[in-house]
Amino acid sequence: MVLFKRLLLLSIVSVNIGYTGFLYPVLGMLYPDRVPLTPYNLLAFIATDTLGGIILAFVVYLVMRLTKISLPKAILTSITLLWLSFWVVAFLLTGNTMIYIDEAVILCIDGVAALITCYILSKLVEHYIPKTPLTKP
Repeated sequence: MVLFKRLLLLSIVSVNIGYTGFLYPVLGMLYPDRVPLTPYNLLAFIATDTLGGIILAFVVYLVMRLTKISLPKAILTSITLLWLSFWVVAFLLTGNTMIYIDEAVILCIDGVAALITCYILSKLVEHYIPKTPLTKP
């Protein structure tokens, strides 16, 4: 249970750094009409990314427990699965058969935010969660 609590906190921090700290200002600069840099939008990003961090922690923990893979591999697998499933569902719901330049730019920036989140979470886990038989690489 201690492992999950630490993972939960570290996940929330890393998602907020990757998405609120990176994605929000970049989208705000590229698309100021669609993502204005306002205090309300900042709070919305923080709230959404905190929820995203909670979901990520649950998924990482489940992947690690069910597949018996190490925590760093579970982090990479979980972020990849969540990112892919989000974008696949988003494209299926819109019914678009083509990806336009704006969508491609947003997709790439979001991918960078996911990589930042993965890197930060991996480094935080390496530093703050001790290696146990369950978390060994």
